Amino acid sequence: MMSPKIAVCGEASEAWPRVQYIAPDHQKVYVVGDIHGCYTLLMHQLKQLQFDFEKDLLIGVGDLIDKGPESLQCLQLLQQHWFRMVRGNHEQLCIQGSQHPYFKKLHQKYGGEWFYQLKPQEQAQIIACLKQLPVLIQLNFAHKTVGIAHGDIGVDDWNLLKQTLELSGHVDQASYASVLWGRSRIRDEQKYGMVRNIDEIYLGHTIVAEVLQKHNCFFIDTGAYQSQQLTILQVSP
Repeated sequence: MMSPKIAVCGEASEAWPRVQYIAPDHQKVYVVGDIHGCYTLLMHQLKQLQFDFEKDLLIGVGDLIDKGPESLQCLQLLQQHWFRMVRGNHEQLCIQGSQHPYFKKLHQKYGGEWFYQLKPQEQAQIIACLKQLPVLIQLNFAHKTVGIAHGDIGVDDWNLLKQTLELSGHVDQASYASVLWGRSRIRDEQKYGMVRNIDEIYLGHTIVAEVLQKHNCFFIDTGAYQSQQLTILQVSP
């Protein structure tokens, strides 16, 4: 799916957190690849891992919804204290589809038909939740720092990317679209190196047969809605 020409749809004037910082005090912290409406599969995987819903934390790399059969169940995860996630391009498509006919058709084409079958009030509640999702998450452990993004890191400096996204009163559309829609790092390894000012970064968006490492970036979307293989990794020390 190509990046649409309009990336933000007027969100620059809205108060939404572009970068979320978490200092985990949980027993274990995990990161999960694109869930894409596969709620039952996620719960099965967590059971296999013996995930502790009281003491552990799960971070999603975006694309919680669409394609799989259980988008509404997956959205309930946003209300759980043990779950956090960054915004993916499918969350962005849902937001934009609620505002523009062009993006509605695009969203429907790529698995979003379930959303437009809901009542307007239900749609509005979902959009309000999705608009609060950050673009990046930074996990500050005692001895390492971990970044979470959906699609791409287009620069080799984590701090520079954060600064670009956090510009007061302005959303840099190119950087924003790159994080949600881009694939340049995974497709052109020679163009990029280690990302400075961060120890590890976990991304989804591009389907891989197994976890793929490019320098200190880890691509973990194993195409759960197709393969029934949902990758969950422990990132806490």
